[in-house]
Amino acid sequence: MEASEFLKQCPPFDELKGEHLSWVISQLQSVYLNEENCNDVMTSMRPALFIVRSGIFDLRDADGELIERLESGDLFGYPSLLTGREITNRLKTLKDGIVYVLPEHAFDRLRKTSKPFEQYFIKAHGQRLLTERKANTTSESDWSQQTVRSIVSKAPISLSSETPVQDAAKLMSKSGISSVLVVDDNQLVGILTDRDLRNRVIAEGLPLDIRVSSVMTQLPESVNENRSLMDALTVMTSSNIHHLPVVNDNNQPVGMITATDLIRQQRSDPVFLISAIRKATSKKQLIEEAAKLPDYLQTFASRVKQTSVLGRLMASVTDGMTRQLIKLYEQEHGAAPAAYSWLAFGSQGREDQTLSSDQDNGLLLSNGLSKSQKEWFAGLGEYVCEGLGECGIPLCPGNIMASNPECRGTIDEWKEKFNGWINSPTPKALMYCQIFFDSRPVMGEGRFYQTYREEIAKLANNDMFLGNLAILVNKIQVPLGLFNRLRTSDADGEDTIDIKRYGIALINDIARIYSLKEGLIVPGTVARLKALQKSRLLNSKDNQSLLEAWEFLTQLRLNHQLKVWGTDKPKNAIDPDELSTLSRRQLKSAFRIIKEAQQGVGLKFSRLGY
Repeated sequence: MEASEFLKQCPPFDELKGEHLSWVISQLQSVYLNEENCNDVMTSMRPALFIVRSGIFDLRDADGELIERLESGDLFGYPSLLTGREITNRLKTLKDGIVYVLPEHAFDRLRKTSKPFEQYFIKAHGQRLLTERKANTTSESDWSQQTVRSIVSKAPISLSSETPVQDAAKLMSKSGISSVLVVDDNQLVGILTDRDLRNRVIAEGLPLDIRVSSVMTQLPESVNENRSLMDALTVMTSSNIHHLPVVNDNNQPVGMITATDLIRQQRSDPVFLISAIRKATSKKQLIEEAAKLPDYLQTFASRVKQTSVLGRLMASVTDGMTRQLIKLYEQEHGAAPAAYSWLAFGSQGREDQTLSSDQDNGLLLSNGLSKSQKEWFAGLGEYVCEGLGECGIPLCPGNIMASNPECRGTIDEWKEKFNGWINSPTPKALMYCQIFFDSRPVMGEGRFYQTYREEIAKLANNDMFLGNLAILVNKIQVPLGLFNRLRTSDADGEDTIDIKRYGIALINDIARIYSLKEGLIVPGTVARLKALQKSRLLNSKDNQSLLEAWEFLTQLRLNHQLKVWGTDKPKNAIDPDELSTLSRRQLKSAFRIIKEAQQGVGLKFSRLGY
């Protein structure tokens, strides 16, 4: 095959036509790489863009960790061309082959003359950032600690949804931007991009005085300004988007970030697998990628300082698996026949998932479904839950999964369930509420879920119901005995403490009660405690103490799980005798904080229960 025919099948060169393509071919050099000459050839020709024509190569970082396996049609070398940073990655030849080399000057010229070409590599680099290894782990340079707000440099450029499309285009042109936020009553309601104008206005022959609301992308993905850059990158890569609105806690836009902004940071932590998962074209391939997760997590865990980052990361990976399984199901059975939201409950919903977390999920469906539509969603539930199980996310022992008809329901059916649980708070009903109130949409209609969740939050602000939740929380005894001695239980012949049941889960329960009373709909414990900082129900000192206790216990559990992973040892049972003196002291302090918080919840709420 000639070089021109090869490039026509190789993105982003397949976007180049005529003279552009001919010029590229005239700039290409062709080199033959084998194990003996690989290092010398690569060193002499960098920086450049490399296109694999034949052969198989491993791209590895400075520590020898595998970044990507490269085969015919794969590209590498572009991160240094985009950022100008030092080249530290190395290439290892697995199978001899031919590599095309495009020099730096030619790459830069193509970026300036072809927007699709430039956008391809910006997007590709965003995905590469998800798998790079961090060179410096000091707190000052820890990429996972930086907030999105720290890189928002300009006030948002916005317009109302009633603006004529032509005026929107003029504003975008004058401001030199390729997207603009659509804001009504200080709330983000949409985003209008060059692509929207091209595909939805010009290509459809619509009049230029049509309102922006008719052609914008409604309720776009966004990221809170206080979330980390890693969270932003995860959203952009998982959703395959280039522009991401930044909002404050009131959903008011404060700016916009792009993949280019993230590239400028030149540092990243791996969100492993998310990109590979999104690219999986079959369940088999998805399962193979998912099998790598424990090893990746162990590598990453040693380099981050906030345990909550790992929980969000695990949840993001599970989210990615779920979305891909849904897409695979739709390829076989057609698009969803009605509006729906796939819901994550429990640890995935709270984004504090661990390697031992099992599935907790369900389906929120639109009202008035026909029998055939219900059958389609039943098949989806079975397919996805089975697939997640094969990907290493265990099936729920309590059957809290979308494969269970009880966990699939229309809006009216779910509201009826919650009404029953809240007004007749049996122990089983209270258990369900503790699971189902920690919900988050993974895929489907965003506004659809939001409306439902707000209605459920109103139902939950019921004094008798909250009082019974508080009574339930106070029935669990914190493992502290006389003189603050740790009390252990004999599990499998060992004196251990289940820090999930008697520690982490209790803090989750306490934070949930306060958030339900305040009408909050965020599901995560950390997010709930942060949202409660100004609450009159929980003073700031107690709030901070609970947050610190939660972070200590989740870090302790993570360290233990990584230590016993692959063995038959319990994943949440800690032997206090194996801890250092400092860790034992901190464990006692954490349990003391939880005990006091239990008493506080009891005094404020439990008198209202049965």
